[in-house]
Amino acid sequence: MAKYFRHTPILAGTRKIRALSIDSALFPHFGDAITSLTNDAEWEKVGADVDDVVQACKLSVESWYSDMLIGSVYPWVVNPPPGWLLLDGSVYAVADYPELSALLPAHLIAGDNFTLPDVGDAFPYGVLDEDDGSVVTGSNVLTLTESQLPPHSHLYTPPALTIEAETPVVPVPTATVGTPTQTGSTGDGDDIDKRPLRFGLIYAVFAGRE
Repeated sequence: MAKYFRHTPILAGTRKIRALSIDSALFPHFGDAITSLTNDAEWEKVGADVDDVVQACKLSVESWYSDMLIGSVYPWVVNPPPGWLLLDGSVYAVADYPELSALLPAHLIAGDNFTLPDVGDAFPYGVLDEDDGSVVTGSNVLTLTESQLPPHSHLYTPPALTIEAETPVVPVPTATVGTPTQTGSTGDGDDIDKRPLRFGLIYAVFAGRE
């Protein structure tokens, strides 16, 4: 049975050739990567059929891009694959994820551990500096105070006083100024959910390793 191989050039230096050279973000480094190629070559056995070659190429592309993805956050409609950590407030050892921890802002790291933010029921918003990012603030509910209510009044009509005098000896009441009367109380003061119509996604950060 025929065997399939792929030619893998050896790169010298710190930069790698990316899978898509047309990517404009890679243009400044593309020339450096080309000049870093050596004349040496190695042939790597990848399998016995075309599917093996395709899979090997897929793994190569993923390895080229994995370094750039570390620290990226994506929303998932399914549970993320290996290499992604949920943003659920979990604590991890720096030694277990050195690539990710090296990129995290200082406020997420404490000693030998780092803590990912818990973004459950939270909406993302834009910031301009990493020190302002990944901090969960605010509240999904609002409790109104009296000063937040719009000016308004309540109409209260006191009951009419009716006297039925059966004999002339019954004294006639005199009019007096009434005392202030409290209206009836209603309402429970429940919090108001101020979130709009929404749907949930699973947020995770790419750690570069399982």
